[in-house]
Amino acid sequence: MDEALKAKLDEARERMNSQQAGINANRKHDDRAMREWARGRQRPANAERAQFRASLTDEDRSQIEERIEQLVRDNPTLSPTNARALDSKTEPPSVSVEVLDEYYFLRDIVA
Repeated sequence: MDEALKAKLDEARERMNSQQAGINANRKHDDRAMREWARGRQRPANAERAQFRASLTDEDRSQIEERIEQLVRDNPTLSPTNARALDSKTEPPSVSVEVLDEYYFLRDIVA
């Protein structure tokens, strides 16, 4: 993945994840008004995500898909064929939080 695209994706992931974290926290708030406010904030966040997806070129998408494949090769537990439901008896995958964050963000962006 070229450096310009990587920087663009890193910045977008950081911005979108921080927005979503705030929205999610307010959705769990005891005050009903805060929960309603969080629901109202979700629509613009979704629109920003959709706008970002639309801004990607076919070349960008190709590079993102290659990066996803590389992450799966380097971390086989990320593979959908290896995925299984987690329960209290299942060990969590031995993948760093950063890799999981990148993997799921990239999958969401190209979906």
